[in-house]
Amino acid sequence: MHLSSSSLRRPPAVTRLLVAVLALSVAPPALAQAFGGGSFGAQGMAVFDKADSNKDGIITRSEFITARNANFSRMDRNNDGVISNADFARLASFRPQMAEQFETVIARADTNGDGKVTRGEYQVAPIPLFELADTNQDGNVTKAELDAFKAAKSDGAHRRAS
Repeated sequence: MHLSSSSLRRPPAVTRLLVAVLALSVAPPALAQAFGGGSFGAQGMAVFDKADSNKDGIITRSEFITARNANFSRMDRNNDGVISNADFARLASFRPQMAEQFETVIARADTNGDGKVTRGEYQVAPIPLFELADTNQDGNVTKAELDAFKAAKSDGAHRRAS
């Protein structure tokens, strides 16, 4: 699938978040954690579990970004120094719809529009899960905020399934 310049326009933040959540809820654990988004299941929330580096029960924005950025090398499966559709060619062969969603996520993080996400672009990509979990917007996610966030997302998933 080819990305035109019109497909690279940034939609409203809510749309970007929904696209990221959908796209990142599908493949391997590294994909589910990409860009700080992902499913609200165990894999998507795993980035929160790994992020609390000092184990104080509070995840700072900095801790979350550091944990997310540690995934860049795992996401760059072909070791070419960028994350692109080429890293998930196998996914495209058996889950084309998911591959298209991942392509959309790449487009949102790809600030220069070349179809690739560099380490620098990855490091400054939005972190929608963190932003949603940080309900008081103080730059920290407490255990209470995280528990409430997980419960709300779990309830939403159950409602969609029924």
